Amino acid sequence: MPLDSVSRGPLQVQQPTLEDVRQAIVADAGLAPRRRQDLSSGLRTIAKALGRPLQETLADPARLFDRLEDFTPAMAGVSEGRWRNAVCYARAALRHADLAKVPGRYDAPLSPQWAELFTDMTDKRIRIGLSRFAHYCSVDGIAPDAVDDGVMDRFLEDLETGMVKKPRRIRRTACLQWNCAAAAIPSWPQQKLLVPDYRNTYVLPWSVFPASLKTELDAYLDRLAGKDILAELDFRPLKPGSVKTRASQLREFISGLVHRGRDPQTLRCLADLVAVETVKQGLSFFLDRPDGGAKKHAHDIAGVLRGMARHQVRVDAAHLEKLKAICHRIDPGRRGMTERNRERLLPFEDPDNVRAVLRLPERILADIPRDGRPTRAQALEVQTAVAIGILVMLPLRIGNLAGLDLDRHIRRVVNSRVVHLTIPAAEVKNGVDIAAPLPEPTVRLIDLYIRRYRPLLVAEPSRALFPGQGGKPKGIQSLRLQVTKSIKRRCGLLVHPHLFRHFAGMIYLKAHPGAYGVVQLLHGHKCIETTIKHYCGMETAAAIQHFDDYVLKLKGPPIPAPAGPKSRGKA
Repeated sequence: MPLDSVSRGPLQVQQPTLEDVRQAIVADAGLAPRRRQDLSSGLRTIAKALGRPLQETLADPARLFDRLEDFTPAMAGVSEGRWRNAVCYARAALRHADLAKVPGRYDAPLSPQWAELFTDMTDKRIRIGLSRFAHYCSVDGIAPDAVDDGVMDRFLEDLETGMVKKPRRIRRTACLQWNCAAAAIPSWPQQKLLVPDYRNTYVLPWSVFPASLKTELDAYLDRLAGKDILAELDFRPLKPGSVKTRASQLREFISGLVHRGRDPQTLRCLADLVAVETVKQGLSFFLDRPDGGAKKHAHDIAGVLRGMARHQVRVDAAHLEKLKAICHRIDPGRRGMTERNRERLLPFEDPDNVRAVLRLPERILADIPRDGRPTRAQALEVQTAVAIGILVMLPLRIGNLAGLDLDRHIRRVVNSRVVHLTIPAAEVKNGVDIAAPLPEPTVRLIDLYIRRYRPLLVAEPSRALFPGQGGKPKGIQSLRLQVTKSIKRRCGLLVHPHLFRHFAGMIYLKAHPGAYGVVQLLHGHKCIETTIKHYCGMETAAAIQHFDDYVLKLKGPPIPAPAGPKSRGKA
C-alpha cells in the first residue's frame, strides 16, 4: 500500500510512545491485517535496534531519526532489505498516527499546476532538487504562485518531523534550485526565495580586524613552526598541523571577542589579545555556549593565549600568573581518552566484535572474486582492507597511514621475506621514530594489493601506498571515510582510524593487565604516564579475574567433604 494512501489516526496522548502507536495501529479496523502486522513489525525492529522497549521509546520522529541515522543493518542484526523495510514501515506507522508529516518517498503524482511546470524543466539537477518540495506542495494544495519563504519554513518543520535525512540540506537545496528555475524557465514563478546558510558563521573574516594584528599573528605562527632555523627558541617548534590548529583557535578567540561587544579595531597587536580582562571576555563567549565540549575548547584556547603571552609578548611574571589561574579555573579536569571514545570501545567487551574487526581484511578479500579482471571498485575495497590490516597490527595515526610511501616507509630486507615499516621521527606527531617488522599475513595482503589492485588506482606516477590525485597520497579524510564506512557497513561498529590505537591498548591490557610498558612502546608515548592516563581502569575486570584465578590455583583442589555415617542395613 502506498504511504500516501495510509489513513491517519491521530493519537490522543500528549507524549506518545512507540507502543502507543502500535496499539493504535492494531486497533484500527480500517487497515488490512497484513498492513497492521507490517507496521507493528517495523516499530518492534526499530525499538530493538535502539535497545529499548516500545513503551519506553518516545514516538518523536526527529529524535528517532537522529538516533537511527548512523545505524546500519549490521548494527541491528538484520539484512539490508529487512532494515530498509523496517524503517519504511516505522515511518508509515508514525504518519498513520499523524506524527510524521513527510514520507520518505512520495507515490502520489504531482498536481496539474506543478506537473505543467515540470514539463518545461530540462535541467536534471533542478528537477531532483525540487522534486520532494513539489510533491509536498501538491499534497498540501499549495500552488506554485503561493510559494514564499513562509512555505519553505513550514516545509522544513514538516521535514524535521518526518524521519527524513538531512532536512536542512533538503530545504536549502530546494531554495537554491527554485531560484535557478526562476532564472532559467520563463514559465516559472519569479518570486525569489531566501537561501538559508546553516554553517557556523561566528568566525569573522580578517578584513574586519586591523592589518597589523594579522601581520603579528602570522609572524608568531612562523616562529612556532620554526621557519627561521637560526632563531633561538625557548620552545620546541610545532608540526604544521599543530600550527594550523593554533591559527584556528586564535581566530575563533578574536571572533568571540567581537561577538562579546569588543570593537575589532581596538585589537591591533598580540599584546591586546593577552590582557587579562580581554582573555576573560573572549573565553566567556565559549563558556556560555550550550555545547558540551565548550569548556574543554575554552581551556585549550586559554592555554594557547598563555603560551603566546609567555613566548611572544613576554608579559611579566604577575601577568602570567593571572593567566595561569584562569587556565586552572576552567580546566575540565580529566585527561586521557575522551568519553566518546570510551563509549565506542564498549562493544569490544564482546569478543565476537573484537574478532569481527581483526578478521575484516580477510572478509573483504573473500568477498572479491579472484577470476577475471578486477574493477576499480574492487581495488578500493582491497585498499580499505590494506589500511585496516595495517591498523590492526600497527595502529598508526591517520596522517602517517595515509602518507605511507613505498620507497621511504616500506623497507624490504635483501634476500629475505622480512618487511619493515619505518617512519622517521620528523614525520610523527610526537617526534618518535616508528620502526616495526610487518607480520607475514600483512605483507601478503600488501603485496597482493600492489600487484593486482593498486595499478587501477594510479592515474599518474606515484609511490604512495594509497595513491590520490596528482601523484600525491590519498587525502586523510578520504582514507578515514573508507575505513569508517567499511567497518560500519560490515561489522555494525562505529570505528574511526584513531580508535584503533585505543582498541589495541584495550585488547592487550585485558589479556595482560598492568602491561603499560608494551602499550607505551606500541603507541610511541614518550612517558608511561601518558599511557596510564589513557588506559588505567580499562583492564580492571581482567586484572581481578587474573587475581582470582591465581588465588584459586594457590588454594589447590577443593577439600572433599567428610563422609557421612554409614547407613546400617535392616536387621
